[in-house]
Amino acid sequence: MKIRFGILLLSVCCCVNLFISACNNKTHSVYTNMPESSFRITEKNYKLCGLIEGYENVSENYETEDTSLFSSKHESFFSMTAKAELVVSDDFSSDEAKAKCNTFFQVVGAKLYEIEKYISATVKDSDIHKFNEAAQGARIEISRITYEVLSEAKYVYELSDGYYNPALYYNVEAYGFAGDNEKPTTKDELPSDNAIAKYTELASHFNELKLENNGEEDKYYVTKPLYVVEVDGETLTMKLDLGGIGKGYAVDCVDKLFDEYGYKYGYFNFATSSMLVKNHYKNGSYNLSLTDPRSPSYGTYLSTAVRCEKLSSSGDNEQRYIIDGTRYCHIISPKTGKPVQTGIMSATVIGGSAASADALTTAIMAMEKDRAIEFIRDKLTDKKVCFTFN
Repeated sequence: MKIRFGILLLSVCCCVNLFISACNNKTHSVYTNMPESSFRITEKNYKLCGLIEGYENVSENYETEDTSLFSSKHESFFSMTAKAELVVSDDFSSDEAKAKCNTFFQVVGAKLYEIEKYISATVKDSDIHKFNEAAQGARIEISRITYEVLSEAKYVYELSDGYYNPALYYNVEAYGFAGDNEKPTTKDELPSDNAIAKYTELASHFNELKLENNGEEDKYYVTKPLYVVEVDGETLTMKLDLGGIGKGYAVDCVDKLFDEYGYKYGYFNFATSSMLVKNHYKNGSYNLSLTDPRSPSYGTYLSTAVRCEKLSSSGDNEQRYIIDGTRYCHIISPKTGKPVQTGIMSATVIGGSAASADALTTAIMAMEKDRAIEFIRDKLTDKKVCFTFN
């Protein structure tokens, strides 16, 4: 699915945990809009090939307080078929403080369950499951959660000119990346170009999906596009998979819970792909290390300090297979309908909402290098972005 993040207790090791069977000594390129003084490249096989203009560097002042009595508490969760790790640092010396933290952990777990219940395509009777099973043109009542996730998905779809598209459900399924589907092992087992073209044409009508919000009654609706395609004698309506944005949305919700409970220190790492980083109670900032996406030993290629930010990464190695020397990964290009082969190996977005970062990294992976640079320069000036190129 997404690139993994690994966390160390005293420093965030935001690892792009991408495995490949053999070490590649080829020199790879790094493109970023981060100020050159704010990061360093740590792997000799990587070189900075261009600083992308446009990033508006905003310095913030952080209040300091006495944290000498602070310690950290950890909790793990399993949601949306993935693991999540929550760390909170505070003064837990009183029974009241311990009880508050336990309640916080319970509330976070309940929120993750609630989100999955509504937006997972594999949970029967979820909003997205109902949408996927509905006829074309159907109007379906949905939860506020689903409405917010779909609103963010439509926003990033439009911002990225369709390079992020959650309607590529059939394409993902055809290449063996949906659920327990078997992955092709030979070229003959790959989906036909004709079927892929039909699936892609169907997905291209995602902008026709309509959302409604009746504020007075607190009711929300989605209307399914009318467009259908026929593949192998079967009429197909649009289906959605929000896996590329849902975990980021969950990170945003946990961030709000951190603030609601008054916690300023710690982090939340969901599915090793989307993350909330608050303050570190000893060091202030966490050290974010991005792992070499072509390293079998998970060596890092870049490090930078982060605090009070949300971020996400995507890459072409977390879910992938290779047939006759060609790499097929789970990220599908909305333009070709096939697994991305743009040369971009990984992408990281720091800043803004985690939901948008989640979707934006997917969009960048689907772009050609020059298109990605232009997109970052012109439209992501309020975020720190980095991508690697083969």
